[in-house]
Amino acid sequence: MAQIHPALSTSARMAWKVVSFPLIAGLLLLKPVVDAICAFVLVFGLVAAIAFEISAVGPRFPFLQIAGMALGFGLFAAVYHLALMLLIRD
Repeated sequence: MAQIHPALSTSARMAWKVVSFPLIAGLLLLKPVVDAICAFVLVFGLVAAIAFEISAVGPRFPFLQIAGMALGFGLFAAVYHLALMLLIRD
């Protein structure tokens, strides 16, 4: 693999830091909102899905779809935290 000139490497690293700073700042500002919404939907979505499934309110309640949606919000929160961790690592 060819060696990159040190000045070019330093310039590329500095350009990445300039570009990534607003992205990281925006993600950090939205973090409390994302955490609150994802936690709310995860907890209350699962509770509601279980409650409606147990109560047998309707003939066909989409338990798996509602529980899957709630778990999807939890997965999104985990991916959001992973992205922040990877961006801030440097």
